[in-house]
Amino acid sequence: MHNPSRPKPPRRRFLQAAAAAAAAASALVLPRAGRADIPISVGARLSADFDPVAAMWLGFDEGHAAFTADLFDALWPHVPIKMLVRDADAEIKARALFRYRGHDPDQVQFVQDARAPYFVRDGAVFGLDGKNRKFIVDFQWTYYGWTNWCRRTFVGNGMQATNCARTADHETGALDQRFARALGLALFRSPLAIEGGGVEVNGQGLLIANTSLWSGRNRGMSRDAIEQEIRRLPGIRKVIWLPSGLAQDPLHRATITGSYVGWGTGGHTDEFVRFADARTVLLAWADETEARQHPVARLNQRRMEINFDILSGSTDQNGKPLRVIKVPLPRTIERPVVLSAGADTAYSTQWTAASFPLREGRREGATVQQVATSSYLNHVLANGLVLLPDYVAHGTPAQRQDQVCEIYQSVFPGRKIQLINAVNANWTGGGAHCATLSEPAVPA
Repeated sequence: MHNPSRPKPPRRRFLQAAAAAAAAASALVLPRAGRADIPISVGARLSADFDPVAAMWLGFDEGHAAFTADLFDALWPHVPIKMLVRDADAEIKARALFRYRGHDPDQVQFVQDARAPYFVRDGAVFGLDGKNRKFIVDFQWTYYGWTNWCRRTFVGNGMQATNCARTADHETGALDQRFARALGLALFRSPLAIEGGGVEVNGQGLLIANTSLWSGRNRGMSRDAIEQEIRRLPGIRKVIWLPSGLAQDPLHRATITGSYVGWGTGGHTDEFVRFADARTVLLAWADETEARQHPVARLNQRRMEINFDILSGSTDQNGKPLRVIKVPLPRTIERPVVLSAGADTAYSTQWTAASFPLREGRREGATVQQVATSSYLNHVLANGLVLLPDYVAHGTPAQRQDQVCEIYQSVFPGRKIQLINAVNANWTGGGAHCATLSEPAVPA
């Protein structure tokens, strides 16, 4: 039974599998595709999001079923779809959903794993080795820094922090290993902890890292030590460090500032900085007027100005300057939530004062303002498609969104720009990019 005084790990929540299903969590239900060798290191690289895509993986969760169907509708004309589902029941429901939308589910490859996350982006990172064979990077798993959240929330109470940390989902961490074995892909093991949403690369040796994110996931390691390990990743030759991500993407449930709270990852790069090509970087940018009026927008303005200065003075892996393009953020999306001792924190609309450190003085019955992790940077690229979140219905001026579409059309010429409503996922720190995993195409 869920104990509301010890909230379940938020953001990217994995519904608990039944005991019988959990017993089967050691293997993906998929025929072996052959023995996986160690990746050929010479010429190996982590694949970039803008690279050609062989298939797009989706997850399935009943709470996000409509969003998944919308993603399927948008992606299907551009790329084959594969589904990572938790069990046979989830597959049946996903098939019925797609059939209802007019698609043939038999054209979809389904893979079952009892610990399958809905936000599949964070479960695996793909690359191509020196012989253009796909491989997967095996990063360590911390359930989005859950132990750090417990330590911070229950500071001064070691027993409660320890009990909180025990609720972390550790089994999902082996998903990338099972994934690689089942697909017959090589596996590159890294001692670093990170999720796919925090790995931003240009596919040619450059990685942009959020300092607060990587340091938080790898406690006890200096930034230099973390960079040493990043540079051991296949093909990575240079790291650009940015201090912090969006204010509305805090670590799990947390205070942003004042009465504003959020539910996030602690700073995934796919919310605020993305490569459009090997030397073009898209950076989230706060509206000047809103920054003067809203404290969360003001925090974003300060953070992104620092990030812009760093990127503008940086070069790629070959010493050539980067082109940095500012992408307007949508208008801040917020809603009031009442703190309640009886809250079921599995749901984004329910909050309890126990989710915050005692020193903040939160009390049950008080009202706080939850801010969604909304950003156009959480986009999806699928060959001829750019899939952008749609925020006009949530208060963003149409003129601002038109400007965003024009920017994307200019940096991705020839691709179709399509919009999708992702706000339901934004409330839990996710988005369209989080809910998709790009499997790279092998060059001809």
